[in-house]
Amino acid sequence: MFQLKNLTAYTIYVILSSINLSVQTDQKGELMTLIFGIVAGLIAFAIGGLWYGLIFRDAWIKASGIDMAKVEADRQAGKNGQKEMVISLVIEVLTAIIAIFFIKTLGVSPLHAAGGMGIIAVLASLKNYVFEQRPINLILINESYKLVCYLVVGILALFA
Repeated sequence: MFQLKNLTAYTIYVILSSINLSVQTDQKGELMTLIFGIVAGLIAFAIGGLWYGLIFRDAWIKASGIDMAKVEADRQAGKNGQKEMVISLVIEVLTAIIAIFFIKTLGVSPLHAAGGMGIIAVLASLKNYVFEQRPINLILINESYKLVCYLVVGILALFA
C-alpha cells in the first residue's frame, strides 16, 4: 500500500542530501538555504490560502468546475481536505527549497532566476490547459499564483 508519509520522508531526505552537494562549502550557508526554503514554502502555502480561499475563490471554483455539492457531501462524510492540504504544504516547501538551492548555485540575481523559473513553470503547464480545454480564467488564476510564489522565493533567496 502506498504510504504518503514514507514518500514524504524519503523526498525530504533526498532534498536535504542534495543540499550537502551544493557549491557552498560552509554549513551555515546550507542551513540558511534550508531555513529560507522552508519559510518561502510556508509563505507560498499561506498565499495559496488567500489566493484560492479568499481573493479568487468564486472565480476559481467556477473556472475549475468544482462541484460544491460534492465538496459539502465530502465534508459531511468526514473528508475535509486535510490530506490534500498536507500534500500541498509539502510540495510548496520542497519546491521552495529546491528553487533556492538552484538559485544560489546559478550565481545570478535571485529575482531574475526566480522569475525565469516561474516563467518556465507557467510555460510547462500551459500545454496541459490547452489539451484539457480549460477556461482562460483558470489559467490566469493558477499561473499568476505560481509567478507570485516564485517571486517570493526569489526575494527570500536574496537573504539565504
